[in-house]
Amino acid sequence: MRNYMMTLGITVLLFAPVSTWADGPSADASHQAYALNDARSLTAGGLLSLASFQDEPLTKEEAESAVEGEGTLIDKSDQSGTNPVNFTFDLRIYNEYQWLNVDGDGEQNTTTLEFRVPFADGKWQFRVRARGNYVNADLPDAGRSPGMFSRRHLDRRRGFLPSLDSDPGIDDCGFGDVDFRFLTVPYFSVEKRFAFAAGLEVFLDTAHEDTLGSGSTSLGPQIFLGFFRPFGLPIDGFFPGYQHKFDVDGNDVHQSVIDLYVLKTWKNKTLWMLLDPQIILDYENNTEFCLFDAEFGTMLDDLLGTKGHSFYVRPSAGIGTDRPFDASIEIGYKIVW
Repeated sequence: MRNYMMTLGITVLLFAPVSTWADGPSADASHQAYALNDARSLTAGGLLSLASFQDEPLTKEEAESAVEGEGTLIDKSDQSGTNPVNFTFDLRIYNEYQWLNVDGDGEQNTTTLEFRVPFADGKWQFRVRARGNYVNADLPDAGRSPGMFSRRHLDRRRGFLPSLDSDPGIDDCGFGDVDFRFLTVPYFSVEKRFAFAAGLEVFLDTAHEDTLGSGSTSLGPQIFLGFFRPFGLPIDGFFPGYQHKFDVDGNDVHQSVIDLYVLKTWKNKTLWMLLDPQIILDYENNTEFCLFDAEFGTMLDDLLGTKGHSFYVRPSAGIGTDRPFDASIEIGYKIVW
């Protein structure tokens, strides 16, 4: 099973050349639970710009027009930031507060600055994220919670929980880890209402304190699929994803994240809701847990007189004995152009 997961993760690095590209597209097994920020977000916005699919099969002319970005199926004016297939310039700042799963009191607050940029004629996207992290946790008696500190991960919008092998408690604040990602869409079929995306994420051990980062430099190849208006359901898309993370510095990181992402939009994509359950499997520590996110967002342009500005709220809950946190709340602001 272990070898199979590793093989599946690494194969996404082999991208086959294609003649037609779409207009642009969540989990980390960190030192002690640092990742899941993009595992939560393998598909953190879903692959959507195809929100106006019709129920009838597409004609050849409609499909060709859509691929060229001139039809109704790919909306180049979409500035909600919910569509990773739509490779735009994107600046985000968001803050997440977590109630940690520890024996005593525990909290973590992570502020993230994120930037995305298309390159190679829009066929690829580069994303980078930097974090400021604050962790405060009282660990009575045993000094740690079995459900939290054992190379757990918590990536994507999450910060990363610390290593507390010797301390009875921590109270640290400072610069956290940095990660970056390259993403592309090697296959995209408008007629089949299907897309395949693949990428490589690199997690750097940049935190100035061990408690504020993962303590490991890791790679995370990922894949995700896009099913648009699937199964006759009243949703814009369903986007299952998989990421495998492994260390490159001998810190024994070996983890998989299975991401199941659903997107629904209203009012020409000015309002949206995301439901994003994730399953995290940590092979090094023989643990597993689930996270469930729900995001609610709105465009702000009519209110502020701007273009491409939006705001969202994202509550989340941890499920399982090994969960790194009980609950969290994230608020974010995006500018897309």
